[in-house]
Amino acid sequence: MNRTLLISTAAAAAGAALAFQAAAQAAAPAPAPQLVGVARAVSAAEAALGGKAFEAELDHERGVLVYEVNLVKDGRALSADIDAVTGKLVRQSKAPPIPTPFDRGALRAAQTAPRTLSETIAMVEASTKGRVTGVDLEQSGGRAYYEVELAGAADRDVRVDLLTGAITPMIDD
Repeated sequence: MNRTLLISTAAAAAGAALAFQAAAQAAAPAPAPQLVGVARAVSAAEAALGGKAFEAELDHERGVLVYEVNLVKDGRALSADIDAVTGKLVRQSKAPPIPTPFDRGALRAAQTAPRTLSETIAMVEASTKGRVTGVDLEQSGGRAYYEVELAGAADRDVRVDLLTGAITPMIDD
């Protein structure tokens, strides 16, 4: 009888331990998804829409983490949402949902820039040893430039001249 009781107690303890382990695993937060990165999202958007990207940022759209990429094609602004985990096109728009603040000169500068946005992102990441998290097209003094947000770099934001590729740290952001 003692042997049966001992076996029953051991089995119950093992079952409780397994149940506790399963509950702990279920309660543990899911690991953060691995993101494809801005450069890959930009390349995917350019391939899907045939335009040249000039802005990209991470965003939530309809419950999905996406890179929102703005492009220019034939002088017109386009928009694409790229799934941040798979790198696949989720949604595209021929006209941005809100009016863009870019005049034709800025869009023309982005379309005729000597480097693609993907090449610019790679150049900035190599130069700063940071990771690009967002890119905006800006204009100042008649010149177009990218304002690039970085993570893991000494300078949090930099400006990149569209024509020359010169990278300048931003002091006030």
